Amino acid sequence: MTRHFFELTLLAALGLSSLYSKAIGLAWVLLILAGTWEWVQNHRGLRPNASETLLKAWLWITLAALLAKTIPMVYWTDPWGERHGELRLFLGALALYALARWQGLKREALSSIAYALSISSAAGLIWVVMYGRENLSTHPIPWAGSIAMTSAVLLALSLKTDFAVKHRRIWFTGGLLAVMAVLSSQSRGAFGIVLWWIVVCVHHFVAKRKYAKTTPPITGQAFTRRALIVIAWLVGLALMSQSPVFQRPLESIRQASHEISVSQQSVEKGANSSVGARIYLWQQSWTAIQMSPWIGYGHDGRKEKLAEWAEMSGSTTIKHLGHVHNEYLNQLLDHGLPGLLSQMFYIVGLVGLSWKLHKHHQTASALAVAGICFVHMSCSMSNVNFAHNQYTTSLSVLISISLWMSTLRPR
Repeated sequence: MTRHFFELTLLAALGLSSLYSKAIGLAWVLLILAGTWEWVQNHRGLRPNASETLLKAWLWITLAALLAKTIPMVYWTDPWGERHGELRLFLGALALYALARWQGLKREALSSIAYALSISSAAGLIWVVMYGRENLSTHPIPWAGSIAMTSAVLLALSLKTDFAVKHRRIWFTGGLLAVMAVLSSQSRGAFGIVLWWIVVCVHHFVAKRKYAKTTPPITGQAFTRRALIVIAWLVGLALMSQSPVFQRPLESIRQASHEISVSQQSVEKGANSSVGARIYLWQQSWTAIQMSPWIGYGHDGRKEKLAEWAEMSGSTTIKHLGHVHNEYLNQLLDHGLPGLLSQMFYIVGLVGLSWKLHKHHQTASALAVAGICFVHMSCSMSNVNFAHNQYTTSLSVLISISLWMSTLRPR
């Protein structure tokens, strides 16, 4: 009864994660509690599984990133309140390692998680279309990043698992709805998820077509059914072309193009726009970083720099910003090379894990991890998402689910 209640609560939290920022936090807490419970109950009776090495590798990666971040934070006596993503990821990896060693992910549980994430995607799309980016549960940029990572996980589950086609079609649709939610949010930094979908789907269907050459051609009712599905998709896209799902991102891209054009004429003149402020901050921060590359300027030093740059440019936009809208530059500005090293541990580590999973024929898990890494890497180019609670919590939970998949036995 207790376990059933735990699973239902976890699924409810995942399903509501796009609407309430604390829902994904609850999911993270539940995973921590589950890992702790498994450790307390079973630490004397180890049951190693084939994925143990990879799970341990992720735990070491998060520990290394946390230590690399801790050293300069202690040096500058910086507050952890703004930068606790590293700690969340470490605790999530620790809980996953404890949980997955004794409790392999069951097919029914993974299917339920996929449905919960699909519901969350649909709910997020409806909400952002109806109420706009200003009324989301958290800042729209990290919100879009979290939804984009969810989309990448659903894409992997829909294409690379051996579940029944009827389930995978729903998850594929859920992933598409998540992409639409990202586009509707007008958070340009997360638009890279569209490129990820195109590359993965093209590769998948080209590979499938090569395989189909060795099988009998599709004829009769099967051909008619597929033709009707294609027609339905085309009609749906045509109807949605005038909806906010398409119009908002196009308008957002046009606006960005104009702001870049103004900044090219004069960086200071363009500093009062969203894109222009980023360009100005990136130039100024890079100059400052070269003057203190090893240890940076610390949290307070960065705030002072931002105030100075806002005064220099006369930009009210920069005056209200708390970071330089680039994870890599912000890490260097705050904590120098150790700060950047901390962030790179995650990216290099996730790439390595994805490759290892692929070599071990854990294709769905590999694709999910790679998709999350791509989203995080691309989103970090235009925002400091580690300064936001929901993003780092979502990152920890979704990576844990994706790695937990590797314990699933193929049917």
